[in-house]
Amino acid sequence: MSDTFPLQDNMAMAFGTPVVAYRWPDSESLNSTLQALILEKEQTSAGIDRSNAGAWHSRIDLFDWDADCVRTLKSRVEKAAAGLTQAVTVSPPDQPRVFRYHCEGWANITRHGGYNKLHNHPNSQWSGVYYVTAGEPDRAWEDNGKLELIDPRTGINMVVLKDSLIDGRYIVEPIPGLMVIFPSWLKHLVHPFYGTGDRISIAFNVIVTEDA
Repeated sequence: MSDTFPLQDNMAMAFGTPVVAYRWPDSESLNSTLQALILEKEQTSAGIDRSNAGAWHSRIDLFDWDADCVRTLKSRVEKAAAGLTQAVTVSPPDQPRVFRYHCEGWANITRHGGYNKLHNHPNSQWSGVYYVTAGEPDRAWEDNGKLELIDPRTGINMVVLKDSLIDGRYIVEPIPGLMVIFPSWLKHLVHPFYGTGDRISIAFNVIVTEDA
């Protein structure tokens, strides 16, 4: 009898929550253009209040802005959402399923002391964030300005195995060019940002519909 247990072919990650974190290459020029556009929009709009506290939140029409940088980002969101949707759905090999993707987005500018309260995003399948700039965080604060996704499993914090698939925390460092996508029902927050400069991000929802 082999001493090796055939785990790979006999284990399922039941009730797993898919999270994608991908840093798009060659994003410096795109981010610079997005930064200038968003800072300009801030000057002409008071913004709206949602989960943001002490931070500017644009109206939820960013993907309608007439700018090439916005169109490029929207294309990236659609590509990532399509890949994630295909990865989690079952499709007959002889009849691939066809999905359509409607995106809505908004810009966030967070400065010293700003944060986002615990929330989720109803009425969509996927939500996410794209980081344009990170600002200059004070490294004395461990979770400074970081995104935290809240584990939906009741009682997961009763037993902690750090840096594992059963760890109870998923924390994201804001890095320019990084895109994070997760199910919209997943609760999340952004820890207070302490430091200088602007932390600019673009949040989005993706509504998925399937062709009949």
